[in-house]
Amino acid sequence: MNQANTIQGRLITFKNWQRMAEQQTGKSALRQIREILALRKMGGRCGLSDYYWYKLYDAAYLNGRGVQDFLGWRLQAQVSLALNPRHVVLPAWDKIVFMTLADSVGLPVVPTAATFKACARLPGIFGKHLRTRDEAAEFLRDPCVYPLFGKPAYSQQGYGSAYIDRYEPALDRLVLLDGGSISVEEFLKRLDTTVDYRYHRPECGYLFQRPLRLAEPIESLTGWKAICGARVICLNGPEGSMPLRAIWKIAVPPNHVDNFSLGKYGNLLADIDPSSGSISRVIGGLWPETHLLGEHPVSGNPFTGFRLPDWSAVINYCQMIGQMIPMMRIQHIDFAFSDSGPRVLELNDIGSTELAQLHGHGLLTESACRFIKRFGNADTYSWIKGL
Repeated sequence: MNQANTIQGRLITFKNWQRMAEQQTGKSALRQIREILALRKMGGRCGLSDYYWYKLYDAAYLNGRGVQDFLGWRLQAQVSLALNPRHVVLPAWDKIVFMTLADSVGLPVVPTAATFKACARLPGIFGKHLRTRDEAAEFLRDPCVYPLFGKPAYSQQGYGSAYIDRYEPALDRLVLLDGGSISVEEFLKRLDTTVDYRYHRPECGYLFQRPLRLAEPIESLTGWKAICGARVICLNGPEGSMPLRAIWKIAVPPNHVDNFSLGKYGNLLADIDPSSGSISRVIGGLWPETHLLGEHPVSGNPFTGFRLPDWSAVINYCQMIGQMIPMMRIQHIDFAFSDSGPRVLELNDIGSTELAQLHGHGLLTESACRFIKRFGNADTYSWIKGL
């Protein structure tokens, strides 16, 4: 029964997408199905979901070579697995490892007040070393340390993270940015117990970082103090690290993180011109259910003409990270824009290719295909030969 309901639900979703695509372009259902079937023969192996999510049904929306440039979600992990040998990607999974390397070469990382990890020593950049839950409890019950942004050293999609605004001694609770709260004892559980077995590894530690103050232009635009990070996808070869795509993730209230996660959090995505840092095409979800936004939905400020500050520094930091980990051929790097300049948040190995293709730009450009054929493991991932 559950399986039948799932199949029925998917059919309803598909029919809704089909109907909306026809309203937007005039394409009949039959023509859409023919185009979806034709996609499967292309190198990116796009399917039904990709066709609608990326608005591949609308040629006028697409850039470059059109549908030929798009990578299907089924190949998302395989691109990184083909380009990045497993023995070089630890810094992309463990934030403590990455921050140690980044700080050693002069990259600006986020200031850390304290770090929980059951080990003998940590570098000084990790602030106060909390080795036990008792030490962490004492730290969290100190009203003077707040506000803090807490996040696991090993986690994805914001699992286990929290923006803690203050401590309420009378209730022994931590008050969060969105107005909710959690008891200290309950919060301590995430230090040594996973909150999601797919994405969170508590044994790698937990970081308590000083919340960054947004760069003034961004704070004025959004009216919300949660960090709005940029994701830059770089191809890293002997000639240096070059940005392939760049996306700005815009957090909206009550979210304390900017994760997009296929639109389920309600945050926004803006297209970034990698050469200038100018933004365009701001959306709030997946096609065909989303639409372009001309202004911020909360502040009402226009997006037109907005340029991210200190963009040249971001590109320089991408090149430094590429030099630091030269055998990691594709790098998904997150940056925050603070009032003291850009800060490197983290490096990702298997990044979300969906968010990078929602603005009409596919990842499989001609130059990207040449790069993948040059450095990708085509013996194991035979689809590379068809690019």
